[in-house]
Amino acid sequence: MTQKIFSAASSIERYGNINVGWGYIEDPTYARSIDSHVCITCSKFDYLSQVNCGSVLYCKFHQKLICNGQHLTHSCELYENESSFNNNKK
Repeated sequence: MTQKIFSAASSIERYGNINVGWGYIEDPTYARSIDSHVCITCSKFDYLSQVNCGSVLYCKFHQKLICNGQHLTHSCELYENESSFNNNKK
């Protein structure tokens, strides 16, 4: 699985969104969330999809990959709600 994600990362590196050298977010930066503040609802969360290798999940702020599934259960201390992020842009 790890090899599959890294090969996906290298195939989409040309788009400038992620870097092949990125590692995975780990503890203590990244912890299980007990409420709705999880990566998928954070303004810094993003992903890329490829037909041949699925989705590559990552944090734009930390510039690290997120293990598949943990975007639904984990967050970090820099969590920023998507809606508050959009309100600050105005």
